[in-house]
Amino acid sequence: MRSIVFEGKSWSKYEELRKKDKKLHTNLCKIIQEMQRGDPSHGLGKPEQLRHNLKGFWSRRLSKGDRVIYKYDDKSIYIFAIGGHYDSH
Repeated sequence: MRSIVFEGKSWSKYEELRKKDKKLHTNLCKIIQEMQRGDPSHGLGKPEQLRHNLKGFWSRRLSKGDRVIYKYDDKSIYIFAIGGHYDSH
């Protein structure tokens, strides 16, 4: 099972989501659990490999406008961003 590593401010976004939006937080938890147990490039949230300057990163949908951005290797999944395309913060 891969370890989860929260990079930058992603842990504070995770905690903020846990307090403010239970449904979105639940979706994120399901996605993280699935990525830990299986192939992080397949499954819930329509995984999409990012391109151009974000090559090597992946994105999964949490909702219509919210995503989790991550990278992975054989031992860990690195969470870089949680939230929406249109976040004002």
